[in-house]
Amino acid sequence: MPRKPRTLTDQLIGRQVLLLAVLVIVIAASQYIILRAVLLSSEARTLHQEMAVLGPIIHHDLIHRGQLRFQSLASVLSARLTASGINLIITDSTGQLVSTSSRLISPSPPPIVMGHYFLWKGYLVVSARLGDPHFPDGRLWLLTHLSPIHDILMRDLYLVVALGALMLAITALAGSVLMRRSLHPLETIRAATSRIAGGDIGHTTTLSDAPLELQEVSDAINTMSLSIKELFDQEKLLAEQMRRFVADASHELRTPLTAINGFLSILRNTELSPEEEAEGLATIQHESQRMGRLVNQLLTLSRIDTAPTTAIAPVPLDMARWLDAVTPVLTNVAQPHPINFSAESISVVADPDRLTEIALNLIENAARYSPPDMPIDVSLYRHRDSAVVEVGDYGPGIAPQDIEHLFERFYRSDQARTSTSGGTGLGLSIVDALVKAHGGHVDVSNRKAPQHGAIMRVMLPLQQNLSQN
Repeated sequence: MPRKPRTLTDQLIGRQVLLLAVLVIVIAASQYIILRAVLLSSEARTLHQEMAVLGPIIHHDLIHRGQLRFQSLASVLSARLTASGINLIITDSTGQLVSTSSRLISPSPPPIVMGHYFLWKGYLVVSARLGDPHFPDGRLWLLTHLSPIHDILMRDLYLVVALGALMLAITALAGSVLMRRSLHPLETIRAATSRIAGGDIGHTTTLSDAPLELQEVSDAINTMSLSIKELFDQEKLLAEQMRRFVADASHELRTPLTAINGFLSILRNTELSPEEEAEGLATIQHESQRMGRLVNQLLTLSRIDTAPTTAIAPVPLDMARWLDAVTPVLTNVAQPHPINFSAESISVVADPDRLTEIALNLIENAARYSPPDMPIDVSLYRHRDSAVVEVGDYGPGIAPQDIEHLFERFYRSDQARTSTSGGTGLGLSIVDALVKAHGGHVDVSNRKAPQHGAIMRVMLPLQQNLSQN
């Protein structure tokens, strides 16, 4: 069975307690070492003070009374010192034992070690020469057992350990409460991410009094959630647009195919007069041209969608000269409507072929909805930082509810759907895509009353503005 992972709170508290435990151990060890050194040094100083008093007495007694008579004094000294917890060892100049405390069981005296004190067989030992330092008559050792010092050190160590354990327990308890309170915003963030992962795309969380780092994490998750929601919405919109696009394209292609197949069946199975046969072939040709025009428009939109920067080949262009060059083509498309031209000399960077395609679609759309013999106005002028190509008609205008959908693919107003002009609903979509590929935009409005009609304006950046950018 896999081990259940520990929570972040438990890990942080555990690490905090572990760090504090290490700190307590370091403090306890340091205190033990320092206190031991202090106690040993203090005890050694006490022994040295005793030795400073006893040394001259012992030396004088040994010199004047001899070793045999010294034993009585040695017994008295040993008894007095033993009562104080101090042991005595005396040797002569040859190193032979002269006197020793009865508590000491050792066949030989301690070693001669230079220093303030040394440890020997569980004793703290200090020593000094008797008599002349250069020609001593013997050596004196004073010893005290280390057990009292050890007892003091152990009591102190137990006290430090007990206080440390109590402090660790209090730290763990208080740290758990404080840590859980501090990490409550993180729990809120975790719950928010779980909701987002569960499908609540766009859910956001507001933290109050949270640390800066957690606030930044919350803001980042909120931004991510809103971005994902936006992407999902765009994906849904694109999927819906694609579904409508496929359905409309299928419908538009099916209509001319149905007409072509119907007339072919009639021509194959029915005896027709030369006039009826010519009318049928003309209808087939018209529908095939309509279907070809639709396919070409779909290919144009596909190229713009996949590679908008390569769909055009912009060059420096004088708009007035361009308009003079394409006037015959535009006039032919507008038939039977006359065109009123007005133009200023303006320079842009644009693809002249694509610009011609834009103008043809706009004029074709204007001619489709204009009453017979009503003119179409085509104007070219400068407005602020843009070159404007304006195409206006005198038709019924555009319904307000249709304006926002006017450039959607296959969208046609109710009035257009009843038209017999054969429009595909892609012309204005192509205009919008090509203008955006040039870095411009299209504006649509109706003429002000009492006039009727719609005005479409294509705005392109001027050449000097592009040069500055």
